[in-house]
Amino acid sequence: MKDTVKSLSAYQAELPVKVIKEKYGLKHVSRLSANESVYGPSPKVAQAVREVSDDILGYYPDGQATSLREAVATLNQVNPDNLIFGAGADELIELLTRVVLEPGANVIVPSPTFGEYAMHAQIEQATTKKVPVDEDNGHVNFEEMLKAIDDKTAMVWIANPNNPTGVFETTDAIQNFLDKLPQNVILVVDEAYYDFVDKPNATVAPLVSKYDNLVVLRTLSKAYGLANLRVGYGIMQEPLFTAMQAVRLPYNLSTYQIAGGTAAVLDQEYLQKNVAKFQLERKKFQDFLRDNNFKFYESQANFIWIKVGETKKVGQSLLEQGFQVNDRLNSDWIRIALGTPEDNAELKLAFLKATNYK
Repeated sequence: MKDTVKSLSAYQAELPVKVIKEKYGLKHVSRLSANESVYGPSPKVAQAVREVSDDILGYYPDGQATSLREAVATLNQVNPDNLIFGAGADELIELLTRVVLEPGANVIVPSPTFGEYAMHAQIEQATTKKVPVDEDNGHVNFEEMLKAIDDKTAMVWIANPNNPTGVFETTDAIQNFLDKLPQNVILVVDEAYYDFVDKPNATVAPLVSKYDNLVVLRTLSKAYGLANLRVGYGIMQEPLFTAMQAVRLPYNLSTYQIAGGTAAVLDQEYLQKNVAKFQLERKKFQDFLRDNNFKFYESQANFIWIKVGETKKVGQSLLEQGFQVNDRLNSDWIRIALGTPEDNAELKLAFLKATNYK
């Protein structure tokens, strides 16, 4: 066994809602810990999955995910041959590190950010350099990221909006950083929460055709409400595309994933309706935090990163009141995903109680 794997800790998933209800005698639990969509997927997804014939069960699925590829390419106005599909963006993160990283290499990430970037670097026997975000506003410190680059640097990861902070970096800022990046260093921009952004020109996907060291990742697990179906994709140029196709398992998406994912992508009206709900609830909750003098980073995602101190204590209090949030990431900051308007209204009262607000 690799020494780098021996020291890894297994992911601790949330307690099932049923278990929480039984443990604390609750009738209702709002699951706000994993940044899922409380509105679920388009009804057209279930319809598409039901319409898949049972006759296909004995045969492998379309290894190129053709219908999904065409829908995603049209939506993003990119070349279909620049798309790689995976079981969520998670699989693509794993494959990218497998393709790019060699033992002794390093990757650079802002801190805090999504933990899988460092985890997969460790598995590939590479190290991770963590550059703190701006303490006041949570923005990526691009200048310090550039200073951290050395001759062993192979990749830079930027989640945009960032997870767990929710902070959004402009396309201009990222392109300016990309222009200064050595061409042999891969920049991966993980746009898992891109759909929630209410700013113009929120994606760097159009830049992929101009930079062969740029990769953009997307997922259908968040705004599209398909977390259980596990569908993600990456946009990239050669030579990465061919290398990723070579290491990708040939039938990594089932016919059900392809059919459901295609239906979700095609129903943009449903997506935008739910995104508008999240954007409104985000504004209302951030106004509440501001009015009550809580420190938080301005979010462009479907969650908010809030400084509470004694995070475990606050998280436990919220859990006992029926709100499951993420209190595992930092001892002072807590991440709370947005729920329905009704849940969010009740959450405000629970949050004041949990933080002993006076």
